[in-house]
Amino acid sequence: MGAPDPRSDTLLMVFARAPRLGEVKTRLAPALGDQGALAVYQRLLDRTLTVAAGHPGPARLMLDRDDPTLARRAKALGLTVGRQRGADLGERMALALAEGLSQAPRVLLVGCDCPVLDQTYLALADDHLRRRRVVLGASEDGGFVLIGGSDATVWRPDRFNRVRLGGAYALADTLVALNDLSQDDETGVAVLPPLWDVDHPEDVARARQLGVLP
Repeated sequence: MGAPDPRSDTLLMVFARAPRLGEVKTRLAPALGDQGALAVYQRLLDRTLTVAAGHPGPARLMLDRDDPTLARRAKALGLTVGRQRGADLGERMALALAEGLSQAPRVLLVGCDCPVLDQTYLALADDHLRRRRVVLGASEDGGFVLIGGSDATVWRPDRFNRVRLGGAYALADTLVALNDLSQDDETGVAVLPPLWDVDHPEDVARARQLGVLP
């Protein structure tokens, strides 16, 4: 694969929750406290926005609620800002992918929990989307760190209805939900090598050892 095209028209979306004390990274709170969990989240979010700013195509921060301070930060980095729509995370992702694909030929959607997401991984996903209808970036815990699409018709609002998002079965459930798309032909689903998320105290320690968290 060659270097990423500086004129890429692939839209990168960053799904994020507005940072609120006691509402983000709650699984870290018993060990780190609410303030510590918030600090980790803010660091991960800032890193993800920096990565998104280096994407060679358009990038957009998708927030769950209005946050003028965060919106200004994203815009200063060159991102546009939008709002998530939908009753739950699955519907919000499906609607965002469909909306994005009405504006761009390919869309990559990432969260802000992965401390090792980088341009190389995004370029790999983008490369697959030039041949496939869906790409999934696996996570070591059984979830996924990235999902992308190149066909708006795939992303019905109910696409993730039976997917247990946020847990160990998210990737497997998503593949089942996409079973109308073959993984074996040149237009189906591609699954990328796994990265990892920061969800538990041991993940924080791992990220600190790598120098991606203070």
